[in-house]
Amino acid sequence: MSTALITGASSGIGEDIARELAARGLNLILVARRQDRLDALASALHREHGVTATSIACDLSDRDALNGLFDQVDAALASTGSTLTVLVNNAGTGFWAPFADQDLAGVQRDIDLNVTALTTLSHGFLRRARAHGQRSYLMNVASLAGILPTPRYAAYSGTKGYVRFFSEVLDYELRDSAISVTAACPGGVLTPFLDSAGQNVKKQTGIMTSPEVARLCVNAMYRGKVVYVPGLLNKFAVYTNLLPRRLRGWLLERSMLVSVEARPDASR
Repeated sequence: MSTALITGASSGIGEDIARELAARGLNLILVARRQDRLDALASALHREHGVTATSIACDLSDRDALNGLFDQVDAALASTGSTLTVLVNNAGTGFWAPFADQDLAGVQRDIDLNVTALTTLSHGFLRRARAHGQRSYLMNVASLAGILPTPRYAAYSGTKGYVRFFSEVLDYELRDSAISVTAACPGGVLTPFLDSAGQNVKKQTGIMTSPEVARLCVNAMYRGKVVYVPGLLNKFAVYTNLLPRRLRGWLLERSMLVSVEARPDASR
């Protein structure tokens, strides 16, 4: 039996990817900070699809908790006699504001979660996938902001750019193995991430729904896509990289301001 490990699984894209994979018959190990939400999701997926879903509460920005996570994962796999064949590194955070106005501790947490945790878990997963030799898939959830450097998202864009390039290199290094790596690069998505990033939605122009993005990204993962941008409008936006840098930055900032505004009560 195959098992998928999904981080950031308590809401948004992570939750909907869990639903997609459960519908395909995979057992699940769900990781996020909120135990109650994970337990509720695990129970629902077991009830609806008959899969085994294990919930592990873990703050991945905490180095000690991160380093101990695979001990819990291995124990869960041993208890079900299952093999870890999918890792979805979905957990991530960011804040929408000029970089110099942001709290540095919050920026460091973004880096710890978006880069350090993702890198650590990818390493642990790939070691295990090479050892068992079964067809395996690693999906790292990056962002369109990792392709298009987005004003007011300096640290977020930087970390997601890392995720994109990291994933491309891994896929090349693993080209002769049974493991494929996908960098999923969604644009705006209606999830709780917008609230935590300090944004209110004004217009839903170009903003996709989480279930739609999850379905498209899981399909792309199984097709072996290396860099995948869901949504026609987002695919078209990639071509703004051909524009002069200052013009591209202006267009990206203006287009975002059409859809969102800063929440008055937002803070790090």
